[in-house]
Amino acid sequence: MDHGVNAQGTRVWPFAVTRSVTTGFRVVVAPDFLVDGGRYSLLHDATAGDVTEDAVYWCEYHGRESEKLWLLYRVVYLKAADVGLEGDYAMSGPRRTPLIEGVVCRTAPTSLATQELFAEVHRRCAAEVRAFFEADTTGHPVTPSRAFGAPAAGTPMTVRELDAYRAEGSDSTAPRGRRPSRARRLAARLLAAARSALGLRPARRTHGPTAVRAEPLPRNTGTARPAPGWPRRAAGAAGLIVLGVVVALVVRKFK
Repeated sequence: MDHGVNAQGTRVWPFAVTRSVTTGFRVVVAPDFLVDGGRYSLLHDATAGDVTEDAVYWCEYHGRESEKLWLLYRVVYLKAADVGLEGDYAMSGPRRTPLIEGVVCRTAPTSLATQELFAEVHRRCAAEVRAFFEADTTGHPVTPSRAFGAPAAGTPMTVRELDAYRAEGSDSTAPRGRRPSRARRLAARLLAAARSALGLRPARRTHGPTAVRAEPLPRNTGTARPAPGWPRRAAGAAGLIVLGVVVALVVRKFK
């Protein structure tokens, strides 16, 4: 990917999270310092939101040892042309494929949310997103990104602030409730893994107006790849039932 740096603006690291036809959501591009430290999964955990073309999300991430990062990103639909397909959108079965793309900042960002910034992020991550979608495998490696200088000016975008995301074990002075039991934490991890495998994203509360969740396209609209048949859907439903039973047994055992 293009690693050129414009030293005039605030240093930011581009990232991208999306899914392919058969995988759940995966981090495709992540800052080099997160990849080197094996911590890029925080981009999967801390990003959420409804698809919206005219607004971006801002989230403060609290990690271990008082680490703070700032994530500025948008959630859009992956275009078919971006992955070498015909039609309007890249499809994951009968649904359009969400694409989360944005930047990580190591200092609190100010006035970064511009159309020009996100056009540059999209350009820098485009080749890696296409390679991931075409590979359609969970074993596809994460591509490290290097910092570049954000445009100092441009067309501003609406920013929707999310509640701060606090990783487990992070140092925070914010009041906390009772720590969940071991069984409940394990159950939450199992459910999160199932959500990822099925391509579901958790909802996060925002400050200000809430975006309207976009409806999936009809099955016969711009489908670039065939939708999974009923055996696959039935298998997915059966898997959820089995997972629910396992979670219930685990919670009962460790109570």
